[in-house]
Amino acid sequence: MRRPFLLLIIVGCLGTLTVACFGRALFRGEQFAYRDAAHFYYPLYQRVQTEWQAGRWPPLWEPEENGGMPLLGNPTAAVLYPGKIVYAFFPYAWGARLYVVAHTLLAAAAMLALLRHWGVSWTGSALAALAYAFGGPILFQYCNIIYLVGAAWVPLGFRAADRWLRLGRRIALLELALVLAMETLGGDPEAAYLTGLAAGAYAMALAWVRRGDRQAGEALERRPRVWWVIPALIVALAAWVGGTLAIERLATTAREHKVPPLALPWMGWVGPAVLVAWALVGLAILARWRKREPGSRPVLVPMLGGLALAGVLGGAIMAAQLFPVLEFTGQTARAAGEGPHDVYPFSLSPTRVVEFVWPNLFGTSFQGNRSWLSALPPAGKAVKVWVPTLYAGGLTIVLALAAARWRGSRVPGRGWMTAVVVVSLLAALGEFTGPLLWARYVPELRAHIGPHDPFDTLPIRLDDHLRDGDGSFYWFLCTFLPGFRQFRFPCKLLTFTVMGLAALAGFGWDDLAKGEPESRRRAVAWSSFLGLLTLVSLGLVVAYRPALIRWLGSRGITSGFGPPDVAGAYREMRGGLIQGAVVMACALALALRGHRRPQLAAVAALVVMTADLSFANARCVLTVPQRLMDETPEVVRLIRAAEAKQPSPGPYRVHRTPLWDPISWTETASDDRVRDFVVWERETIQPKYGINEGVNYTLTMGVAELFDYEFYFGGFPRAADAAMAQALHVDPGTKVIYYPRRSFDMWTTRYFVLPYVHRWTEEYRGIAAFLDQTERIYPPFDAFRGPGGPEREMAWAREHDFQILRNTSVYPRAWVVHEGRFLPSITGMDRADRQKPMEELLYANDLLWHVPNQTVYDPKTLAWLGPEDRLALGPFLRGASQAQAQREVANVVSLRSDRVEIEAELASPGLVVLADVYYPGWTLTIDGRPAPVYRANRMMRGAAVEAGRHRLVYSFHPLSFRLGQIVSGISLALLAMLAVWFTVRPVAPSLVPDSLEPLPGGTP
Repeated sequence: MRRPFLLLIIVGCLGTLTVACFGRALFRGEQFAYRDAAHFYYPLYQRVQTEWQAGRWPPLWEPEENGGMPLLGNPTAAVLYPGKIVYAFFPYAWGARLYVVAHTLLAAAAMLALLRHWGVSWTGSALAALAYAFGGPILFQYCNIIYLVGAAWVPLGFRAADRWLRLGRRIALLELALVLAMETLGGDPEAAYLTGLAAGAYAMALAWVRRGDRQAGEALERRPRVWWVIPALIVALAAWVGGTLAIERLATTAREHKVPPLALPWMGWVGPAVLVAWALVGLAILARWRKREPGSRPVLVPMLGGLALAGVLGGAIMAAQLFPVLEFTGQTARAAGEGPHDVYPFSLSPTRVVEFVWPNLFGTSFQGNRSWLSALPPAGKAVKVWVPTLYAGGLTIVLALAAARWRGSRVPGRGWMTAVVVVSLLAALGEFTGPLLWARYVPELRAHIGPHDPFDTLPIRLDDHLRDGDGSFYWFLCTFLPGFRQFRFPCKLLTFTVMGLAALAGFGWDDLAKGEPESRRRAVAWSSFLGLLTLVSLGLVVAYRPALIRWLGSRGITSGFGPPDVAGAYREMRGGLIQGAVVMACALALALRGHRRPQLAAVAALVVMTADLSFANARCVLTVPQRLMDETPEVVRLIRAAEAKQPSPGPYRVHRTPLWDPISWTETASDDRVRDFVVWERETIQPKYGINEGVNYTLTMGVAELFDYEFYFGGFPRAADAAMAQALHVDPGTKVIYYPRRSFDMWTTRYFVLPYVHRWTEEYRGIAAFLDQTERIYPPFDAFRGPGGPEREMAWAREHDFQILRNTSVYPRAWVVHEGRFLPSITGMDRADRQKPMEELLYANDLLWHVPNQTVYDPKTLAWLGPEDRLALGPFLRGASQAQAQREVANVVSLRSDRVEIEAELASPGLVVLADVYYPGWTLTIDGRPAPVYRANRMMRGAAVEAGRHRLVYSFHPLSFRLGQIVSGISLALLAMLAVWFTVRPVAPSLVPDSLEPLPGGTP
């Protein structure tokens, strides 16, 4: 077959899959609309683009969320990522579509480049590219675009690492540095971390295999299996399980109850000990390298040194964004001393591994609730679904299983990809590789080691027992890899699993096309086995249809997607098995006959892969009409109307309870629940839908929030006393969720958007704190009067389920105080140091939070300040009479993202408090003269102002960005010089042993 014709077929297959998956977005004017794609990234990136268009280069600050937060420092905003250039050339809606499609195609191109680099044929490389980019774990990341960006660059990172480690190409170090920078700038630092980690492991494996010359490497490959390997693994497994159970028993007696909590008293030393251990390993490698024999070529140190250089250079390139990100995240809960965050959510349930073979076997939720995944074991575990399908093509799994090798192959990358698949899949299982989780299903053991984790438990259980996932493979990674615990969601490792499977499939195709006997036998065996298993399963599913439907109906499957469509779930199951059977038959035919007519087989394989992925995965790309994303939300219109009738004296904020759905959604079916989600969430301005509509949110939940700011708003249970019980109509002693109401008042929260149906004990429907000192503006109080009123109210509560209240006790955006309370010095990020002063600041002695004999302070007359400011602020905090205070004003007259102007008039020297977040980089001038910014009330800005009329101007000029600019500029110049040098001297000879020369190109 002529190469142009084959390339034309490859392009046609890629185009077909692109149209199948993204046709509604590209040709029907629809927008991506599920999960974070709609309510998080669409408005956030639009906010960034608005700042660019306003001429603020780069966008530095976002005032619309959490009292203000850094925009450049928000890693998910990807402000300086070069790929965002697409938004500059297209209208925003089109930019959002093309950004997703372009990175999906980049993932395919990167995978193609990686396989071609390894000498795989165009057909094998194209199969790998299609399987990777349009496999479920990658394709579905259109919902979480930063992970799609990371996945798009990962294969190029592996290619660069291989070019350096195996071929000694110096220019590859610059390629790797750029890839690491792109992954991190795009919002996915974990992809960069894991790329570097995989490269380091590959370097150690290559150094071990080479032994300096061809003879040693070949002898190692011929080495027979050692008899003691399997017994040693059994002993190690027994020690692992037994040791984990023993430590769990020890935890119940050795647990130290501290704040922050520690599972075991020595856990605080684990992090430093791990760093010391890795440092000692590095020193040992260096020492051995320095003592090498004359004439020998130990290559591990040069290999790792080059990788370290690439990592440092990549970090320097992106310093303009990296420094602000580190500054921000260093002040968030992720860096707090309150203990680790939960690392186990979105662990992959082992039962889902069969999805690699059978598409949509467990149904879908998108067109009616036809998913029955929650009916599967393990019982009692509320498993969160990261992606709706793992399917990357049936042909992919057969070819990958046939090609997988640990050793004995001269094809570069094969052993590496096999290891990547195994390690990443084990890691993706998260808590499900933990011995404790499985042991707790045994009643006799459960009595000694405790029950399973409660739903939504804390990172450290408070009942003295270890978490289900402690002792798992993922726990080992989090514990013994420095910095790895900062990441979350084990299922994110599936990116590397599907990349490894796709690469192995490319190798497997070339083996078949060449007629390689072992791979061909494996392909025939695997396709026959999986095909037979599929047919048997299909036969059982058809034969036991009534029993299956009854069983599914008895499982009580329900969710926000509506009541279960049991018949539809059965059809999905049967359809997945039928498709799997057809694909396995095609795989068997290609395995048996493909090597005889390789050109025809190549076309057939590409067509089968394209059709398979189109039918299986295109349904997972969910869109809604663009107009739904452009219309002004209903709540915004209602608040604007309320403001027109009764204007606020200055800027204000809105608090929208983060997460709840109409109660009717679990009881009524919908043909397009995703559209329902978008319409309802946007109409009720679920964060971040309102940030481009002029809405300033008091509190939103994102990747990270400033630790001290979060302290203001954390809800906690309060036992209802007699007065509270009578007011809320609950039994005395009931634990009612309480949110510190004064927090919302102080941060200028003028409107509350709340559930209409309350449940005092639930996190998101426990709205008791927001009902006092408010007036309801929607629905009007008389909306349900008259005949049929109760029925109409019930319908509203079930189908709409929201209300808007105006806060009558809201503070102004800025006010003047003349007294201060100087707090003890608070250093570090420990919760214990902050608990008492924050309780003092927030305690208002209301109906829901009443503590006898506790003093109530008034934030309108005094401010809580740091001890270091006592001397400077003393002259401004000498008190003032009530008559003087009434004549004083502080009005915010101008407010934009990076600048706030206040006009203040004081009768005597005082402190002007601005209810915006205190953050490094904010500067102040008073009447044009520089003045210090003081930390007031732990997280607000304070300005010491003399008596009289004054103009205060706050401007944002972060030092972190200025330093980052300098470092990025220097590193880009260094990058250019290194590129010239590496062009002149392209190869590091010591890294290229003769036994590992690159292979020539493969077959068609």
